[in-house]
Amino acid sequence: MGIFSYSYRARASQFALLVISFLLCPLAAGAEQESTHGFPLRNQNPFLQIFGLPPFQSATLAADGLANYDLSLDIANHADAGDNALEDFVIDGESYFFTLSYRRGVTDNLELGFDLPLVAHAEGYLDNAIEGWHDLFGMSNTKRRGPSNQLEFFYANTGATQYALNSPSFGVGDIQLTAAIPLRKASDADDFSVAVRSSLKLPTGNQDELRGSGAADFSVGIYASDRTTFWKRDLYLSGFAGALLLGDGDILTSIQRSAVPYGGMLATWQITENFGITTQLYAQGQYFDSELEELGGNSVQLAIGGDYRLPKRGLSLSFAVVEDVSANATTDFALHFSIRRIGKR
Repeated sequence: MGIFSYSYRARASQFALLVISFLLCPLAAGAEQESTHGFPLRNQNPFLQIFGLPPFQSATLAADGLANYDLSLDIANHADAGDNALEDFVIDGESYFFTLSYRRGVTDNLELGFDLPLVAHAEGYLDNAIEGWHDLFGMSNTKRRGPSNQLEFFYANTGATQYALNSPSFGVGDIQLTAAIPLRKASDADDFSVAVRSSLKLPTGNQDELRGSGAADFSVGIYASDRTTFWKRDLYLSGFAGALLLGDGDILTSIQRSAVPYGGMLATWQITENFGITTQLYAQGQYFDSELEELGGNSVQLAIGGDYRLPKRGLSLSFAVVEDVSANATTDFALHFSIRRIGKR
């Protein structure tokens, strides 16, 4: 079976072509480039991506009267399983996230926006390639002993199945509404900035197909960004910490927690005027009260990649490889691609 049915592929292609065509229009004069935004990643574990964790962001807000756009594609490959005396857990397959993000400076001290995701779960095709990648760099493939390229998201407790998905699905996920205010802005004297960001996740995705949680979530965090130099090149630094408050969802309700702390940090080294290398970490606390680390553990996600600017069009093209670092509650391997347009009126 293919990754999507024909109708799913057609709808995804039409959506992507429409947004890309819009992004590639000429940019209004006077737009600024931003080098601290990082990769707009979230935790893509199938049972955790349904919640309202905000994407990785910086303290730099959209300028008054201008808008920033992101069109991103994340391909997340899953290969995890665990069990104990009471619980049995399997996630195997791939997930695809097409996300349109919009941020606009409505005043000098307020940014509003949204994240509109399309989510797909399927059997996938990357298992063999990832095993080779892990072998090349001496990483473990102990999670990948089962069948290749199949779809199974499953959780049982005391012998009773709590959730099971083994058929491909595609559709709108949970939409997030965002707001941000600056606490300190960069100036001519220095580039240090601080902002408060918040988001409200709406239950627009189908929880039966693991595209949403069935409840609203709210997050708030404090973000800081700065710029220094390293080997005579700009080095952009960013960090944040916050809390995610979970509504009473419909997925594994009996073990869901009510609050999750999160935080992250980023370093982007601008090797040339138009190309930078970024390393970022994104960590979260426990979402579920489970003894299985794959479901109830803390998570740390590492992303390494590059960002290339097209100044005349005001575009930034990004690519990253994503791996779990020290916990199994993040997806085993993911790829990130994004097109960012900054400062359109």
